[in-house]
Amino acid sequence: MGAVTGWQEVADRIWVRRYEPFDVNVTVVAGGHGALLIDTRTTLVEATEVREQLRELPIGPLTALVLTHAHLDHCLGAGAFGELPVYASAGCREQLQRHGISQRERWLEWLPEERHADLRASPLPIPDRTVTDRRRLDLGDRDVDLAVLGRGHTDHDLIAHVPDASTVLAGDLVEVGGPPQFHDAYPFEWAPTLSRLEAFGATVTVPGHGAPADGAVVAGQREDLAHLAALCREVLGGIRGRRSAVAASPFPEATTTVALDRAAATRDAPAV
Repeated sequence: MGAVTGWQEVADRIWVRRYEPFDVNVTVVAGGHGALLIDTRTTLVEATEVREQLRELPIGPLTALVLTHAHLDHCLGAGAFGELPVYASAGCREQLQRHGISQRERWLEWLPEERHADLRASPLPIPDRTVTDRRRLDLGDRDVDLAVLGRGHTDHDLIAHVPDASTVLAGDLVEVGGPPQFHDAYPFEWAPTLSRLEAFGATVTVPGHGAPADGAVVAGQREDLAHLAALCREVLGGIRGRRSAVAASPFPEATTTVALDRAAATRDAPAV
């Protein structure tokens, strides 16, 4: 288990490092009197590796941790930074409190047995700084805006916008190198939420997984998600069969099948 990349400075004082498993991104944003860590990997062991590798960067001590959402590959390592305030959406905190233990049990079914002890030894994070809409963090000579833009990959995705660097840290609202995951997503709302993200006009978007992206990549993903949502509507309206939707989908069959099931389960969910 090692880094897919070393630290890459994708914009002024914003560094991203990609890790296996899952090609997950960890990001650091530094300012004149503070530094944020965005996401932590899956276990205390993995996050301790991140903590050691932070010494390679020309930054002072971290001042806060930001979690983009409650999926454990992004947040379960938070205990390695237990002295820091933890920012997340209010929905992320609720999901971790209500479903974190059961989610960890499901992960035990997915991960190799040699990783089970590390997973069990990693405490569930409980964010102590919650965001319901927007919140600005002052890092001295720069601000970082945390925002909940709407439902998409989950019902509680949090993004971080660094205006002076024209950079957005999107979490899994944007995924590069693999198809979006729909297991607890909102297929009908994801594309509109991405439209709100695009309104920032960022030059650089850091996805939850894979290489940093430009606006064309984000626009392409939004268009694909809108196309998939239209297919889901046609299937639910009896206009198109599931097999036809799979054939017309911009995503693989397994991804599309999950999205169709999830669309049926969430079509009557109240908008946020």
